[in-house]
Amino acid sequence: MKKLNWISITPKSPIHVGEPKPAFSFLPTKDVIPGSVLRGALAEYLLMQGRESEIKEFVQNMRFGFLYPSTYPTLHPLPLPVSALECKKEPGFKSEGSHGIFDTLLASLAFEELKRFTEFPVPLTFRCKECDSRMDKTSGFYIKEKGYKKVEIERTSQTKVAISRRRKAAVGKMLYSITAIKPKNVFVGKIAGDVDKFEVLIKALNEVGIGALTTRGYGVVEARRTEIKMEGLEERIKSFNRRLEDVWSDLASIALNKEKVPENPAGTYFSVDVLSPAILRDNNGLRTLKLRLDLGGKRLSPILFFAQPVFIGGWSTGWGLPKETTYGAGIGSTYVFKVDGEEEFYEELERIELEGIGERRDEGYGDILICHPFHREVMQV
Repeated sequence: MKKLNWISITPKSPIHVGEPKPAFSFLPTKDVIPGSVLRGALAEYLLMQGRESEIKEFVQNMRFGFLYPSTYPTLHPLPLPVSALECKKEPGFKSEGSHGIFDTLLASLAFEELKRFTEFPVPLTFRCKECDSRMDKTSGFYIKEKGYKKVEIERTSQTKVAISRRRKAAVGKMLYSITAIKPKNVFVGKIAGDVDKFEVLIKALNEVGIGALTTRGYGVVEARRTEIKMEGLEERIKSFNRRLEDVWSDLASIALNKEKVPENPAGTYFSVDVLSPAILRDNNGLRTLKLRLDLGGKRLSPILFFAQPVFIGGWSTGWGLPKETTYGAGIGSTYVFKVDGEEEFYEELERIELEGIGERRDEGYGDILICHPFHREVMQV
């Protein structure tokens, strides 16, 4: 039976997941575990068992999501949206002793929508309520237990000497440094596919490991099934719109010509938040950062979006060649759409949330969340 399975990985040794190399002597690592790394470990496991002919059919209809850093297997880590800001002087959440982080999406959305009906005496600006200093963009992953907490990644680095394949000896003046993730955090993510295949993936990760340099002790992990509690999609959308109404009312109270302003926003709004890099194309087949959504037979364009570009590459072990290099919408990018009337679109959005958006979704790219819960935090937390 095909379903959404949650997986947690606890590193037992440093993990190296290759990034594009800025120099030959330096090997950087990613902060997350891409779905392609999980798929590669599964393929290697089947290959070791002499089941090479089954690999293509086995991974078919499976979707390997990205795994993100957390502190506990049952806490779901989420990326901070691009629209989130933090105090420049005291960055971080209030629970960490700082001035707090908040999200600007709903305020920006209400401001842009209200500008169609009225004008404002001042432009929309954001200042820290604690010290009145400037707010800066923030990024990274967070978890919410009793309060909000950023998840920090620690790295370790080792310097090694290159070995000549011909002489089987060290090569002079050929040192290189490997950066890896310290075995401190737990990584949590989701796999869409049959339950039986998911169990095989768990065995593969525990036996083969993940990432590069596994023959040198890197990438030893303990993988297991976990359970994550998430608010339902319909409730997320309704909460998003209720909070938008509050922000709408607050901004409308300082607008000029208040009599022209509608009491509440018309229609239903929802955001599509990118959890893993999304590879998108426009109507002409060209790469783009703007997401267009097919919903109920209609082609929707975002009325507001915050997007940041990210470089996407990779290496195909099977072909022994680099994968196509391109760019996409980075983690945390956010798109807001509006649907008029009371259309029932929840089932369609649930399908899109499960399947993802854009290209190379089987590798985990294009993972999304409808109405990211942090958008409701319009005050510093």
